[in-house]
Amino acid sequence: MGPIQIFVAGEPRWGRTSGSTAGQAGTEGNSRDAVLAAYRALGTRLFETAHGHFSIAIVDRTTERVLLGVDRSGVGALAWTKTPGGLLVFGTSPEDVARHPAVAAGLSRQALFDYLYFHMVPSPGTVYTGVAKLRPAHFLLQERGRVTVQHYWRPRFSTQADATPAVLQENLRSALRDSVARAAGSARKEGTRVGAFLSGGLDSSSILGMLAQAEPGPARSFSVGFAAEEYNELGFARLAAQRFKADSVELEVTPSGVTSAIPALAAAFDEPFGNSSAVPTYWCAKTARERGVTHLLAGDGGDELFGGNKHYSRQGVFELYSRLPGLVRTMLCEGLLLRALPESAPFPLGKLRSYIDQARIPLPQRLKSWDFMFRTPAARVWDPDFLATIRPGHPDDTMTTVYEEPETGEFLDRLLYFDWQFVLADNDLRKVNTACTLAGVGVSYPMLDADVVDFSLRLPPGFKVKGQLLRPFFKNAMRGFLPDEILDKEKQGFGLPFGLWLKTDPGLRELVLDSFAALKRRHIVRPDFLDDVMREHQDGHASYYGYVIYDLVMLEQWLTAHQGSIR
Repeated sequence: MGPIQIFVAGEPRWGRTSGSTAGQAGTEGNSRDAVLAAYRALGTRLFETAHGHFSIAIVDRTTERVLLGVDRSGVGALAWTKTPGGLLVFGTSPEDVARHPAVAAGLSRQALFDYLYFHMVPSPGTVYTGVAKLRPAHFLLQERGRVTVQHYWRPRFSTQADATPAVLQENLRSALRDSVARAAGSARKEGTRVGAFLSGGLDSSSILGMLAQAEPGPARSFSVGFAAEEYNELGFARLAAQRFKADSVELEVTPSGVTSAIPALAAAFDEPFGNSSAVPTYWCAKTARERGVTHLLAGDGGDELFGGNKHYSRQGVFELYSRLPGLVRTMLCEGLLLRALPESAPFPLGKLRSYIDQARIPLPQRLKSWDFMFRTPAARVWDPDFLATIRPGHPDDTMTTVYEEPETGEFLDRLLYFDWQFVLADNDLRKVNTACTLAGVGVSYPMLDADVVDFSLRLPPGFKVKGQLLRPFFKNAMRGFLPDEILDKEKQGFGLPFGLWLKTDPGLRELVLDSFAALKRRHIVRPDFLDDVMREHQDGHASYYGYVIYDLVMLEQWLTAHQGSIR
């Protein structure tokens, strides 16, 4: 055992990238030797010039130093705790850390509370008491027994374009081509066959197109559909596959596929996780594995980098309200109009009242104003004894902390940064990483390549969202490369018709009712709340209540699968 031990997962590199100061260490690759060389050249500042997706741990006995870090986007993962005896325990999974013999970690009630508000446990918290996750672009340093955690990178958003749109469009296409070629080439070095997730949206279609240019033969793509029209995008996926002459595979996820996948996924996640699109992601990756493809390229990140989520344009409308003179807002809108308009006012007056009500909620809390858990009094949901042990305001505080971190005056830039944490790192990347691992498939994210991320920061807000138009710059850059139907289609998203199927499928309903019966015995949520949610689902908006029911089912399934980890 040498004086310096290196643990590395992923592919950190220190080669020069555009828009960065990388290259000082003069090394590339994901070997321990490369990390050691970077550490010797840069010391604790090695993460500032590291690129790629990685988890790195360095134990340096010569300086009594431990250094942990994860990449800027949070593709890599590390969790840690310090025991009362002064031992620093770390690993890629919070569960692994909690299971260490020296760690006495119990179940965090606050984390369970937060889970139902966020559909996951947000970083740096974990479901285990005393165990923390490293957030993206953060590192931990222990020197002489003292632990500090801080960020090593934060984005600097531009307010003006530094080149003409035509030049920037070519720069984007070039950055994407390079990132896809780099990801595919790296996977092929391991002797794997490479393919791509293909939803039929802008990002996955772009990745497939770039992969088709990088592959010596036909690119391979894998798509998921549902027998529910509003959730099905297979038609658009076929357009992309045909455009790029891909060897495409389609599968249809059924209710029985959901029922069988839920227990397996609950066991695979190291914390409760409620994003239902993990189910089609798992089946898609599993199908790829069965066809001999063992590494997939995913399109995650494009919406959050280039302005593709619907709430960006929606929040822009609400932000107009804040620009009204203060007296107009307080006296006319919030005084006279709200008093004159009942909540049941007919259209368009009811719409006006709803607009004022929502506009008065500050960001980022306004993003959750539609969410069932944020709209429902806590006393209706939680067991009274459980509720007495947690901080109900913790989810709000968590959101506010992240929203206020960027050094920017643009609300859109703050929303993008906010989503990098809550939508990407804590949600989508955990979903895809875990589903692919369960299926036995590796995954890369070309949209989150350092060059592509750095490029996105050079674009002013108006290039990302213009009025109600999402991603105008990105779409123009891909005009002629992608089919117009994909570029011009309405944003749909990648969801699962869980709530709809729950109304009609006996097997799925049996799984839910059994899970609810077990959850009632845990004294976490109120039994009558579970009954009410099932009744409201049957009588009301199936998809809306389906999200809540899925979260609750996954909570119980996770507790059942991981009860051996809970002390």
